[in-house]
Amino acid sequence: MHTPTRTAVLILAATLSLPAFSAELPKSAVLQFSGSYGIPATMTFNRSGSSYKIVSTVKVPLYRIRFESGGTVSGNSLKPRYYKEIRNGKLYASAKFSGGKVSYGKAGEEKTQAVSGTTMDLFTLAWQLAANDARLPAGLRVTNGKKIYPIAGMSKTGSAQYKFSGGTTPVDRYVVHRGNDVITYAFASKINHIPAQISFTDDYTKTYNLKLTGVKINGKAVKP
Repeated sequence: MHTPTRTAVLILAATLSLPAFSAELPKSAVLQFSGSYGIPATMTFNRSGSSYKIVSTVKVPLYRIRFESGGTVSGNSLKPRYYKEIRNGKLYASAKFSGGKVSYGKAGEEKTQAVSGTTMDLFTLAWQLAANDARLPAGLRVTNGKKIYPIAGMSKTGSAQYKFSGGTTPVDRYVVHRGNDVITYAFASKINHIPAQISFTDDYTKTYNLKLTGVKINGKAVKP
């Protein structure tokens, strides 16, 4: 018969041997999404040393969109250096972050704005929130490369069970208020808090609704 101390040690050892996920940023992640009308999309997150890079590709009718952002990592905080949107291989819009200033605009229409606080693209923001218990950075603004939007705040809209890869996993849902519209995120609380759903409207013209269908973290497929 095990003593209480011996039993506690065995339980702790068994717990530590189980696969677990935390909010720590992974070294790599590949997220497969289904977009509006079943359009496929992929987001990759890669971290190497103090640098990160996020690439999201969406295949829409007649053209392919690539969103790319990169910067530095300190602990679980992301600090972007650049963001760009590429359509059919050509730069469409971009933003560069340096010394309290953001240079942004459509290709050939760049302008510079002094900003305080933090400015991020919405894909970097997704991973920032995932790694920090959905806490917004102070003085946050977001950019799509064409414009810079102040963030009025964020609210949790509830929790739910999300279905993908033949199973279900719990998610927490949030709405980020960007100007007069919103960005909706759902984070898988038991899978590194990865973004399981991202929904946003780009300048009131095109709506993207990305729903997770598959994920690999650090090279290993993860299922609910």
